[in-house]
Amino acid sequence: MNAVAVERHRAACAAMATRFELVLEGGPRAALVSAAEAAIEAIEACAARWTRFERGGLPARIARTAPPQMLQLDADDMELLALALDAHAATAGAFDPSLGRGFDVELGAYARTLAVRRAGVSLDFGGIAKGHALELAARVLREHGVESAFLHGGTSSALAFGPRAWRVQVGAGGPYIELQRRALSVSAQRGRAHVLDPRSAAAVAHEATAVALHADARVAEAWSTALLVAGPSLAERALPAALELHWLPAPIPA
Repeated sequence: MNAVAVERHRAACAAMATRFELVLEGGPRAALVSAAEAAIEAIEACAARWTRFERGGLPARIARTAPPQMLQLDADDMELLALALDAHAATAGAFDPSLGRGFDVELGAYARTLAVRRAGVSLDFGGIAKGHALELAARVLREHGVESAFLHGGTSSALAFGPRAWRVQVGAGGPYIELQRRALSVSAQRGRAHVLDPRSAAAVAHEATAVALHADARVAEAWSTALLVAGPSLAERALPAALELHWLPAPIPA
């Protein structure tokens, strides 16, 4: 019996100061190409919406909002903000898009609204937005009938869905992890200090690599960031179901 070759298609784009890459398997090639193009569009739209550097981005709109004004959100916005608020509370502030200035927002779930408790709320979703982009892209791929795919946003965030297990290396020279129907996020203080402890505003000093695995890439990103900030003691807190945290006591090159 002759083996049947599995059709594979790759696509990539630059967004959020990194390179996103998609690897799609199964199905007619034309369908994979079309699905990949739609997923890339979702990633680029997510990057434009969640950047803090564009006036039209949601962080800038939040910063211009003052009580009693409210912002109307869509379902995807609500989901990301709710996950961010949950992670902020569950990690005791080790994950904090406000960087310690106050995550002073309230969500109206029924009407899909956001209200601020004060004017000038400044938020940076860089610690979770790549995971959001991966989740949105994966949803688009599934809607197009793609059964198996591996997606990554640079060396720090990855997601796999479908029956295949993908062998993924953590950084360069780090351990390998089997990724199947879940997401991986890696946080480390590499080179110039870029990760701050929002509780003290000081640069994270841990010479380590924090790894989180979860079915949702946004949850994985939030908790790998929090783990790098808080250290291995974070694993002693109540964790979301099926979340895995790994503390590697050495920095791993990107």
